[in-house]
Amino acid sequence: MLKAKYVTQAVVVGSLLIAPACASNSSDKGQDVENSASASSAGAGAGDRASGGKGGATKPVGNGRGGESTNVFGDGGASGSGGEGGDASQCPGCASGYCLDDGSCVDCLPKNDHCPTGQFCSDEYKCAPGCKNDTTSCASGVCGANHDCARCVDDRECAGGRICSGGECTAACGAAEEGTSTGCRSDMICCSERCSNLLVDSGNCGACGNACATGQFCGRTVCDAESPAGASCVICHDTTLASLCSVAKVTVILDTSKNASDGNRVPGRAIGAMLSDTCLPKPVLTEAEQDSVDALNITTGRPVSDSSELLVVAGGAFYQNLEGYLETEKIAPLYLSYDGVATRFRRSATDADVATLPVDGDHDSHDIFIIQFMRHPVSGSLILNVQGFWLSGTVAGTYQLSHGLLPELTKQDQAWYAYEWTDLNGNKAPELDEIKLLDSGR
Repeated sequence: MLKAKYVTQAVVVGSLLIAPACASNSSDKGQDVENSASASSAGAGAGDRASGGKGGATKPVGNGRGGESTNVFGDGGASGSGGEGGDASQCPGCASGYCLDDGSCVDCLPKNDHCPTGQFCSDEYKCAPGCKNDTTSCASGVCGANHDCARCVDDRECAGGRICSGGECTAACGAAEEGTSTGCRSDMICCSERCSNLLVDSGNCGACGNACATGQFCGRTVCDAESPAGASCVICHDTTLASLCSVAKVTVILDTSKNASDGNRVPGRAIGAMLSDTCLPKPVLTEAEQDSVDALNITTGRPVSDSSELLVVAGGAFYQNLEGYLETEKIAPLYLSYDGVATRFRRSATDADVATLPVDGDHDSHDIFIIQFMRHPVSGSLILNVQGFWLSGTVAGTYQLSHGLLPELTKQDQAWYAYEWTDLNGNKAPELDEIKLLDSGR
């Protein structure tokens, strides 16, 4: 899956990554103060370390967690009370409390939809299965005109008895169509009355009924000479860094909507270029703003793509909505915590510290950073995150991924790695002998 030769372009990109940390030192310090003040007043921690300032996220001081989830269907939080809005109409004599202008009692009113989660008020003034036209009824945040959720992740996001297949609400395929594309799109197969993309469906990986184990996902592999013609060439992969090249598309998530600095975007683009130049087969490389890409809920940051796409996120939760969602929901293996004295990367499963760093000090020359790969348990979305507490750490993490991990990617059998970088020669640029592994795990 990896190219044999070392990618010289990555070396050039790595050197370019150092420029923002050095060239904008004085202005970045000013940004640190602004970010820290605004984030602290909101109970969020501190400014973003990957924009040239120190880290912190959208989390309260102390435990790195914060805010109520707006996710649907119980995979980490409820969607409020079902997206209900406004006050009930005052209709004496109506059991529902709602009536038309002529006084006729009805179950609900579309203009003041109080139907429960997973239902909407129809033109017949009755609660019917389907999403509301709001930002909380669907995992993706987008409800279609037919009251099906765009990029659905659950059957309950579909109206009219349809089911969610490959992110789309479709009619169920029949038992007589099992194992064929009849009743499905041409790129999908009917498996247990559900249309499935066998190239990425972890419940039907390569064949109907071939389910991947917990901690695995369905991804591509290189077919050998003995593979039959037309073989799908996909297998179940462990969710570890060794499997990064098994994804057909790499999308770099940009944070321009929240971050005027290029701090996160330079390393993010560099990571995408490294994967494109290193992996075989070569993945399709693209980039998208976090408030425009179809793979994310633009409000919550929740991912709704599948394992056909690797979402690359450089930096942390202060500016990157996707990383904020993953850390808040404890999907990311590690999360950042900041208490005003020290910053810590902690294990989501146990809250145990894996790396700590005092806030005081020369962080242009010293930082901690993490590299972590994860899969959303519901949508199947795959995410690669590299973040330091400061920009210098994110740059060092990108350098370590390029020079320390990608050349021997198949050996990287852990989902996350935590490092410390200390500049030993005074050039403010990371080198392999300056980077120390602190911990790793799954």
